[in-house]
Amino acid sequence: MSEALSRFEAMWLPRLNAGAHTRFHHGLTPPDAGLHSAVADAFAHKHGYLPIGFNWELLDAHGDADSPRSALGEITKAIANDISNPSKEWLGSTAASRCARDFLVAFDSSSLTVVSNRYDGLWNPISNASVEWGFVCFDDKHIALLLIAEQR
Repeated sequence: MSEALSRFEAMWLPRLNAGAHTRFHHGLTPPDAGLHSAVADAFAHKHGYLPIGFNWELLDAHGDADSPRSALGEITKAIANDISNPSKEWLGSTAASRCARDFLVAFDSSSLTVVSNRYDGLWNPISNASVEWGFVCFDDKHIALLLIAEQR
């Protein structure tokens, strides 16, 4: 397993779970798994979530937070404010940005792919939560699913 992903999990998961129902799974990227949507579906399904096929939104793994479709920007947005009530702060923008960066740097940037089940306020659910935001990140060696859902 990836030491960097284990470190991210130890450092951030307790804090993320303090404000949302957060699940984090990581492992090895299967060889020759195909398109980004197939990789994300297989990993999500392996952990009990629904496959959504081509509804995985491909994000820009290298763009700065203000770039369109930026993985850094989308992850930061997902955790800066409460998922059920976006007018209420959760981690805040500074901590959310640091968390998102810590997540993304756990992967090899030369082969990083990031997808989300949500973009521009719309989403394709992979769990039974009424509000969720999921990200699958993978490189040539490691893969992780970060799923944030409203607390029950």
